[in-house]
Amino acid sequence: MDNDNAWDDGDDWFEARNAFKAGLKIARQWQPDARSALIEVEEYPPAHVNEEGEWEAQYWSPGARKGLVVYLDKELQPIRQEEWGTFYQEMAVKAGNEILGPQGFSYAPEISPPGPDGLSFIFRRQSPTYRNQHDFVDVQISTSVMLTPPPRRFTINLIRNNGDRPLYGQFGGYEARLGTLLPEPKMDYWWSFKTEEEYEAKLYETFRLVVQYGLSAMM
Repeated sequence: MDNDNAWDDGDDWFEARNAFKAGLKIARQWQPDARSALIEVEEYPPAHVNEEGEWEAQYWSPGARKGLVVYLDKELQPIRQEEWGTFYQEMAVKAGNEILGPQGFSYAPEISPPGPDGLSFIFRRQSPTYRNQHDFVDVQISTSVMLTPPPRRFTINLIRNNGDRPLYGQFGGYEARLGTLLPEPKMDYWWSFKTEEEYEAKLYETFRLVVQYGLSAMM
């Protein structure tokens, strides 16, 4: 779908469309392949007015694997811009290397697809128990990570299967949410956070829970 031309030109979206197009010029200078960060572009206005009265539009670069927020005034003149996505990845890698690294895991960027449809950071190791299989720890941040205000949230999936890429559902082998393996199981538990500091703290907390409760379940 062509994100430049997919928007409804109805009256309710006319100003939002103009704000998006003004911001897109800035975003294309940032990354030539910048496009909308929205997944279902027909369902949401392409830009919105935030609490400060500024136009705010989200963009995503598939090539750079990171996003950009562009802020515009009421006359659609740029105020500022902020990158997003990079911090989530950098902190996940840092915490994962410290906590999961000693257990044989390493970050697998080639199979970690952060994008506007969700952020996913996958750690992989050769299974110590099952020949030709790999263990995976997959950190998944909610698909609305940058499209809604905080709190945001993430969950952790544990997977084991043949091959070097995780297979989910009926195509895989072992698969479980970390929350279901805790002493007080929680079937579909997501850890919430409001700030970058909370995100960092929750990552360390959950990776330690992976080591304490999750790895034995994969053996």
